[in-house]
Amino acid sequence: MSMCQGKYCVMNISFDDYIDSIKANKKSMPPELFSFASNEDHYELNHPQSLHDSWVSSLCTEELRNNTRPFECSLRVTLKLLGQQHDRTLVLIYSDVVAYEFLGSENSFNPNDTFHGDILDHRISITGGAYNHIIEMRSGSIFKIVFKGFSFEEQRSEGVTH
Repeated sequence: MSMCQGKYCVMNISFDDYIDSIKANKKSMPPELFSFASNEDHYELNHPQSLHDSWVSSLCTEELRNNTRPFECSLRVTLKLLGQQHDRTLVLIYSDVVAYEFLGSENSFNPNDTFHGDILDHRISITGGAYNHIIEMRSGSIFKIVFKGFSFEEQRSEGVTH
């Protein structure tokens, strides 16, 4: 029996409670992060913009340096996901990254399909003066990132129709 009630669970938290928490913290979040985190389409089981069932395409870390002041740098992490309907790439860009961790495990169901397996769940929260995004994948892989800036892009694939 699930401990969650409401629409469905986000990492063992009622989805309704999770969304209420995001909305209660609207003033504490940058507009683009709030827009992403509060958009229920990004969590729906069968929505093309959902992270659920999408696959990791790439993970890129960049140390952004100023050539005249090379010791003043910041970290940016870009996560690209092939959308669940394979008709778009979802691009999550985290800037002013404070910490990150990516534990990858081979997808025991079919590593030829996707190494990490598809995304099962994700959640955003506030941690001190930064934000936290945790993404869990079917294989047990987990992506955790603590950041201060965020942007989200959706790139539609050409020639794919549904």
